Amino acid sequence: MPKTIDVQQSKLKFPAVCVACMSPAAKTYQIEKVFTFGKTSYEVGIPVPMCDLHYRFAKEKSPAERLVGWLGLVIGLVVGAVSSGALLVYWSKTEQGNLVLNLFSAGILGCGLFLTVWAATAFWLAPYFAGSDSKQAHNAVRLTHYWPKDQFIRLDFENEQLAEMVERESSRG
Repeated sequence: MPKTIDVQQSKLKFPAVCVACMSPAAKTYQIEKVFTFGKTSYEVGIPVPMCDLHYRFAKEKSPAERLVGWLGLVIGLVVGAVSSGALLVYWSKTEQGNLVLNLFSAGILGCGLFLTVWAATAFWLAPYFAGSDSKQAHNAVRLTHYWPKDQFIRLDFENEQLAEMVERESSRG
């Protein structure tokens, strides 16, 4: 049963057990997330303990996940190049603008489309193709909210017992 806790980031302490399987932890895996409030962004990171096995699962990508990432790169390049080329052809046939500005504008548009397609594929679509072990390692603890004024963070734990242990350890500090 999942459990949510709120704790001040500076007081956060994990017991020396893996967050995925509760076996003795050998390494720490950095969980990071960016939170935006108005015009200010905060990158929040917390090190979570993991055993060797779950650390490896968290770091590795499945073959399908890597393939989708590469496809996103290739499709992004094609979309960017084709859209820039089509825009330049249109402008040259209609004799609009000046060549230098048209090249610059088409380049900016192509780069923007490439980055949009690539980022959407790599950071949104590819994780759906992660292996079940990798998903378990990534979802054991999730950073879901951050309050910058008092530096509190909200963590969602898949393991209720581990959440209670972290809550106890963090309240002692």
